[in-house]
Order: sequence, then structure tokens, then C-alpha cells
Amino acid sequence: MGTLVSLCVLSLFAPQSPAAKAVRPPVLHPDVVLAAAADPVPLAEFGLGSGGFDTADPGFLRWSKDGCTTPGGARIECQSVGVKLTFPSGRELLVATDGGVHLRSGERAGPFPAGLELRLGDGSTVRITLSQSTRERLRDVQVTSGDRVLQPWRRGEATTWIERPSPWAGLRFCCCGDGGDLYRAIALGPLVVLDRTLVAADRADHAPGQRLVVLTAPLLQSLAGLPRQQQKPDPVLRHMVTAVAAIADRGDAIFPAGAALSRADQDTLRWLLRGGYELQLDLDGPMAPRLSLFAGDSPRPIVEWTLQGNPALFLGNPGDDAHEKRWHGNGVRLPRIAADLQARDVLFERGYALRVIARLRR
Repeated sequence: MGTLVSLCVLSLFAPQSPAAKAVRPPVLHPDVVLAAAADPVPLAEFGLGSGGFDTADPGFLRWSKDGCTTPGGARIECQSVGVKLTFPSGRELLVATDGGVHLRSGERAGPFPAGLELRLGDGSTVRITLSQSTRERLRDVQVTSGDRVLQPWRRGEATTWIERPSPWAGLRFCCCGDGGDLYRAIALGPLVVLDRTLVAADRADHAPGQRLVVLTAPLLQSLAGLPRQQQKPDPVLRHMVTAVAAIADRGDAIFPAGAALSRADQDTLRWLLRGGYELQLDLDGPMAPRLSLFAGDSPRPIVEWTLQGNPALFLGNPGDDAHEKRWHGNGVRLPRIAADLQARDVLFERGYALRVIARLRR
């Protein structure tokens, strides 16, 4: 079976003349980037390239030879031996019937025996469902753009079926870089965890192995709402509440959209923000994982965001009993964001995401 799949992969990748390889110095990548986007979060906000698309005005999802073409111009071609994606950049990606994802240059990821969903830089998605049958492995292919869903492959054969949007219960990946940098994306509340799954050898130094994307809109909205819940006249508490309100007022300057954060401490997951603030990610302790906001190198956080279950913002306890009670008062629920990327328990995605984050400690 493996030999047959390899031959099919070669048949879909037409011959191409070899290109000269330039020697490039390695590139240092930031661990964390900030994104101000709302749902749906565009792939470009991840700071990992356009996904192989240019900046021209997009067209619309339409039928084309052996499949369809996305609004940004990516061609999706379906045959019984697999699904081939050709991006405007020229990058080609093949999902073979064994569940493996292949690049023309020979790199491979998977297999993903039940199929996968690929999210493209123009906002469209390609959903590939594989069957357990040994005769007709390619079961269904759906391409979605907004509310429009075309199904060029249905129940094991080519078709021109039009569907309605529906949820996806399988694995999800993002096509970044030039289209061939494949990342698994899992959100823990406003934190999107990206794990590189596939990259061409000549791009390996330009695509980080993992990245964290902090979606700042819900963080700033929760900061703005917290003072309304803290009305006690205690002067120390009022001072902290005033500080939180000032941070919320200057939120766009402290958390600038698109900023790449530098590490503040190599021994902890702590990064520098504008205005003398620092952001720390804790994987241990109460309600972990947590994002904590510090004023400089202060040992106590001003506020903390919990990222599990229903993410919420809490005010740090300013009292002398802070070692016994971490937070003061009730939390502020964060608005839901990146709903389509949130970790799913049935796929054990929360544990997977935490293991990806833990690699940054090294």
C-alpha cells in the first residue's frame, strides 16, 4: 500500500526543473505575537506569512477543473488518489489517500487516517474526509468560503454538489508561509497555540517550530470591565483599580497589534510589553494555565487571566493575605473569541497545546 501511495503522489506532482538553493543565515523567531483581530481570526495575524496569497482583491469560490478555486486563487483538484492544493505562490500540497500530507520536495506529515481540515490564508477551508474502506479511501472533500460550501468530491466520486456550512470534529491545520508551512492550531481562550507540523527543508529556518498568538481584544475588554466590579473604598484596592483602568485606557499602546514580544527572563515564560509592563504565562498552580500582567519586575501580578474552562480576568489580591488568597473579588468573564479553534476534550487538545507551550521553556 505504501509503495502504491508513493507512486500516486509522484503522478500528481508533475516534473519540475530543480532550482538553485541559496544559503541563508538562520532567523530568530519571537515566541509570542499580539493580534487585535476579531472572529474569524485571519491567518495573517499569526505573523507567519500570507499563506501563499498576494494582496490583490479576492474573487469568489468557484468551480474549476477537477475541483474548485478559492477566492484568493488556490486551486483544489480532487482525484481518487488524493487532493492537490496549488497556491498562488506556486507551492503545492498533496493530501494522499493514506492520510499523509506531502510537499513536492519530498517532506511529509501524518498520516491522519480520518482526514483533516486545512485553513487557508484567504479565509477559506478545505475539509478532507477519508474512509476506512480500502477501495475508496477518499470519501468527501468540502471547500468553504463564508457561507458558500462546494463539494467537489462526495461519497467516493467527483461531483459538483453544493452544501451548507457544518461543524468539523476532526483535526485542524493552518497553511501558513507560502502555503506549505503547516501548523496545528489550538486556542486556549484568547491564546492560540501553533505547532509546526510540516515545512519544506528550504524554509525550515524561516518557520518557527511553535508560536503563541495572544488575541488582545478580549483581554482589553475585560480590563475595561473590571473596575465596575471593584467598588470597595479600601485605599490600597482603589489604587490597584485605578491602575487597571489606566492600563485599559492605554491598552492599544501597551498591547500594540502585530507586536512581537521579547523574552524578559530565560528561566520563565515572561515577555516584555510596552510602558514597562510584562506578561507571564504560567503552566502550574491554581487555575493554570494563566496569563499574568506585571508592572515591571514586581513579584505580584496586577491582574491574571485564567485560560481554562470559561476564561476570566481576576484582580490580584493587594492584601497581606495574598499568600492565602490569590485574587480579590469576582472575576470578569472574557468574551468568546476564536470559537472555531478552541481546544476540544474529545481530541485531548488541551494537553497537546500545553505540551507545545512547555517546549518554550527549553
